[in-house]
Amino acid sequence: MPIDVDTDERLADIARATVDVARERGTRAVTLRAVALRLGRSTAYITNFVPSRAHLMANALDHARTNWDVERLEHLGDLVGVERLAALARWMCTSSPEENVLRSLWIEVIADVRGANERAYQVVRRVTDATYDKFLAGAEHVERDGASVDLDTAAHIADILYLYCRGYDVKAVEDPAAWTDARVQASLEVLLRTLVFDTKPIG
Repeated sequence: MPIDVDTDERLADIARATVDVARERGTRAVTLRAVALRLGRSTAYITNFVPSRAHLMANALDHARTNWDVERLEHLGDLVGVERLAALARWMCTSSPEENVLRSLWIEVIADVRGANERAYQVVRRVTDATYDKFLAGAEHVERDGASVDLDTAAHIADILYLYCRGYDVKAVEDPAAWTDARVQASLEVLLRTLVFDTKPIG
């Protein structure tokens, strides 16, 4: 009788092992062999599910995306409009050891978008494009003088918040000791007051 294999479960195990290797030894240490050793398996076992290092990266980021979707929904709850927009920005600008490992993988992937990492890059793009769309949808609820801002202004607000959060992703990896959550959240609140909650006209 053939043994039933839960492919999703195996891929989740491989994703966790990939993140563990990256956390302990850095993203450059992520290889098929290293992940196999982490799981106590052969390299051939790993390549049965992910055929290359680039696929390892894509798999880890894809599983992170699923977790992010769940966490984001829990964090945002029933919030709507600008409150939801602000909560999304605050959620994106928080950190943990695992989040910084995933950011490191993300940075390595986007540094080589034309190479073997193209599949992983497409995973990243789906995440970042969806994030921008959520910022834009929230920015359309921002008001000035009692009326919603026009679409151009909403796009500018979304652009600024999106770039702020993406810049934070890089600094959280580059210099996490300096760019603490407290420091980042404090400056983010100034930005939110100016862009989102201030009812005075911009400009």
